[in-house]
Amino acid sequence: MPYLRLLLFCLAGLAPVLLWAQEPRQPVRLELPYQYETSHVEVLALPDSSLLVYSRKADTWAKDPDFVLEKYNAKLEPVWKSTLDLKPEFEFVRYYTEAPYTYLIFQAAKPTLYTFVRLDLDSGTVSQSEIELEKAEYIYEFNVLRGNHFLITGNSYDIKPNLLYLNPAKPQPTILPALYGEESSFSDLHTDHEHGRVDVVLSETNRRISRLQVKSFDQNGKLLQNYFILQPQDRSLLNAEVTPGDTLSRMLVGTYGARDLRFVQGFFTSPVAFKIAEGEFYSLLDLQNFFKYMKPRREERTRKREFARIADGKEPLQRYRMLLHDLIQTPNGYVLAAEVYFPQYRSNSSFFDTRIRGLEREAQAYKRTHAIALGFDRDGVLLWDNAFPLRDVLTNSLTHAVEIVSLSDGRLVMAYPEQEKIIYRQMVQNKYTDEETSIELLPYEKEEKILSTDLPGLIRWYGPHFAAFGFQRIRVPNGPNRTVFYINKISF
Repeated sequence: MPYLRLLLFCLAGLAPVLLWAQEPRQPVRLELPYQYETSHVEVLALPDSSLLVYSRKADTWAKDPDFVLEKYNAKLEPVWKSTLDLKPEFEFVRYYTEAPYTYLIFQAAKPTLYTFVRLDLDSGTVSQSEIELEKAEYIYEFNVLRGNHFLITGNSYDIKPNLLYLNPAKPQPTILPALYGEESSFSDLHTDHEHGRVDVVLSETNRRISRLQVKSFDQNGKLLQNYFILQPQDRSLLNAEVTPGDTLSRMLVGTYGARDLRFVQGFFTSPVAFKIAEGEFYSLLDLQNFFKYMKPRREERTRKREFARIADGKEPLQRYRMLLHDLIQTPNGYVLAAEVYFPQYRSNSSFFDTRIRGLEREAQAYKRTHAIALGFDRDGVLLWDNAFPLRDVLTNSLTHAVEIVSLSDGRLVMAYPEQEKIIYRQMVQNKYTDEETSIELLPYEKEEKILSTDLPGLIRWYGPHFAAFGFQRIRVPNGPNRTVFYINKISF
């Protein structure tokens, strides 16, 4: 009996390691007859574990494109197919799902002209309306609450974005009271369907300090609550995500800085109902794994130097910009993930974008150093942190480069596509590993070979599943090569 207990103890200790070592599966693959040169394709995850595939296809330059929506179930089997009646100039920009409908937005060559589409997810029935949104050349965020639309918009001549409310039955949009100063911006737009509320987190600054504001609206765009969260001494609240829940239980989870408001010095959590951020603050040096993207000796030197500067009352030399992900709810609390990046500028210093504060140069690309994840309990106390080094990962615009899935056993998976591979990292709380893990995408048949991949993409799908997609050229042993649009299910 003692030996049995010892064996069970050893197996319990090995369980997380065995889970960590599991390679993801690819249970199913779908190939569609879309070509890179003639098609634009979007793959959208739906909350009922299905996928929506939007395609814009034109076989010849003289032919008007076909706009098609196709639904596939969790086994990538076709469910229905619908067509859209759009002018050739329209391009897909945003979507949002509030069952039983998915809402899609398409933009015309005239940037303030949009077509709004409501798609019935059960039948594939489509209804469309064309709407002019004055001064809205860009749509940054789009949420829906009980059929009503909330949009964060902007334009090329005004640095101040707007929050729009749109009732599809009344085509005239309403600008909701949100931003007041020219140096303000939106940090988060979150729809709480259970409580019938849209929460907007605003970042307001006078270039010296920054504070946050949380506004809550009902389904008709009526202001319900307004909270100003003031910064504590010597800290400016930069950006934050808001948790769902009632007034007293809602939390802000975000970043703070000091003198230079472009750079993050740490993370904070605070109840929304507090007037001053009186929650928890964690500097980057408090995190166990934040600097693990460095080599060990460099990390050690960095930590020593930064601690010495803090002891002397100086600011840290390390400066980081971060792109936050949406907050992930877990059984124990929340996970906040962020991508650490720095802009890459054009070599010609004469290129400036006057819309950016301080006449900063216009970034040509954004390079990542690493992605991080922080786990908090429901009271905002930090439980763990981990990091995922990102080598040579660039995006032309400041959009998310990695996708994240929280698994039921407590693991967190971060992943991104790289040609015929999916590069991933499985995180077991704060147990850091520098082992590089990846899988090769599989073709239909074992004898086939993927020759090339264009526009590889990856999205979080449902549960422990991702969907990888893009255009591929496949070599077939006993037949002509084929070019397809592929979707591979990646299961952890």
